[in-house]
Amino acid sequence: MLRRLTISNYLLIDGLDLPLGEGLSIITGETGSGKSILLGALGLATGERAESGIMRDPASRCVIELEVQLDPDRWQGWFQRAELPWESPCILRRQLEPNGRSRAFINDTPVRLEQLRELGAGILHVHSQHHTLLLNDRAFQLGLVDGFCGQHQAVEHYAGTYRQWRSVRERLDALREEEANARQEADYLAFQLNELDAAALQEGEIAHLEQDLARAEHAEELLRTLQAVDDGVQGDGGLLAGLSSLEQALAKASRYDQRSASLLERLRSVRIELQDIGHEASGAALEVDLDPAAVDRLNERLDSLNRLLQKHRCEDETALIALREDLRERLARIGGLGRDLGELEGEEERLRTNVSKQADGLSKARSKALAPLAKEVEQVLHDLGMPHAVFRFEHTTGEPGPRGIDRLRMLFSANKDRAPEPLDKVASGGELGRVMLALIGLAAGSLDLPTVVFDEVDTGVSGPVADRVGELMRHMAGERQVIAITHLPQIAGKADTHLLVTKDQEAEVVHSRIRPIDGEERVRTLAAMLSGRRTTKAALENARELLKGG
Repeated sequence: MLRRLTISNYLLIDGLDLPLGEGLSIITGETGSGKSILLGALGLATGERAESGIMRDPASRCVIELEVQLDPDRWQGWFQRAELPWESPCILRRQLEPNGRSRAFINDTPVRLEQLRELGAGILHVHSQHHTLLLNDRAFQLGLVDGFCGQHQAVEHYAGTYRQWRSVRERLDALREEEANARQEADYLAFQLNELDAAALQEGEIAHLEQDLARAEHAEELLRTLQAVDDGVQGDGGLLAGLSSLEQALAKASRYDQRSASLLERLRSVRIELQDIGHEASGAALEVDLDPAAVDRLNERLDSLNRLLQKHRCEDETALIALREDLRERLARIGGLGRDLGELEGEEERLRTNVSKQADGLSKARSKALAPLAKEVEQVLHDLGMPHAVFRFEHTTGEPGPRGIDRLRMLFSANKDRAPEPLDKVASGGELGRVMLALIGLAAGSLDLPTVVFDEVDTGVSGPVADRVGELMRHMAGERQVIAITHLPQIAGKADTHLLVTKDQEAEVVHSRIRPIDGEERVRTLAAMLSGRRTTKAALENARELLKGG
């Protein structure tokens, strides 16, 4: 509910700090005093677009702030999704700058106007002779019927199932799109994987290939070198033959000279090393491949690997191997999409069947309730001074939505010689107001309308009918906060809070004041509404009786 409205520099208001209470708050005042300014301020605070020229002082900022007590069960999730700080009471603020810029805030956090409007639509509903949006709102219409036939729990259960179904549908659509894209991609991935598998990649292979290619390209030179080493070491005139004579000489000398013995050992070690070098050179020479085709084979393999590196923009074989395994995993996932798709299709079908079954049940209950509800609306309209009013519901069904498959349209006729037609096309402003009163009054405890504002919807009624309008408003105010602008003392007398709007015509600059009144001031105000400018004793007594009866 609304707890406080604060206004500065808006139209005829310099500054206003207005507390708003529970139950029924009635706003009265002379014509032109500025009663509808409150509605304009509430509209701005809840996201309506600002018109030019609304700042009292064009050089100063206009600020409208609305303090609201929110239901955490309903709104905390919305705040979380909107990434806004949760606070209760919540502060909605609208700032209009002299340069024409408009800013919106929720709990001191800047927000888009759409967010302010979305929050405002859930906490405040304004109904005037020119404001019929609720009557055309599908959620409002179905909420009326569901409240009348007592199936709100069934509707909530359906809504939960519907949300599940829509979530699965969205996942299914996304998976189908992914699977379709994957099918197009699968052939290309398989081609790439086959190419890499055929390459039989090995870690470090390129380095080995480059080394083997260098040997193959210089095979003859390498063979000559190895043979020369072998011959130079082990040939008849080689190093080993020369070492033998030196060993013999040192062997004789070592018998009487220790240093010669030491040199002999070292020389023998050299001979052993030379023998090993000679043997290895001989063996390596035998392994040299003089086949010219070997160079071509190595070049071909190396070129193949380099092309793969360039094609896939990889630095080495390790990256190619990693890519190959990634392709293998991606193809495996694509292969699993069909299985996942089948499972999700089964779940979607199960939920769709459940949604359809529940929606049919809701629709049958609503269909049974429409005629009795319309009859009760007619009776209330008769009591509200429309003796020939006819009210009907036009009922059709369509695809499942958040509230079921039902589509309603309200049909109305104020005259017995006219067939009912769409309410928003044929009803006058005053008639629409009374229809709205009748509908909300019949479903006072079932509608999700925390605060309802009526702007002179009692136009065209008086006497006993006005009293019944007031009773209906008071009944509604037992379930929600009701704020009403009225000219009728019969209605004003039933208020829990009476707010009086006055305009100071004598001041140099005209301005409006809005304040709560009570006691004798309220009696005098009601008496003035009853008798006009001249307040009579009878009017005062009548006013006191109205307050007693209220």
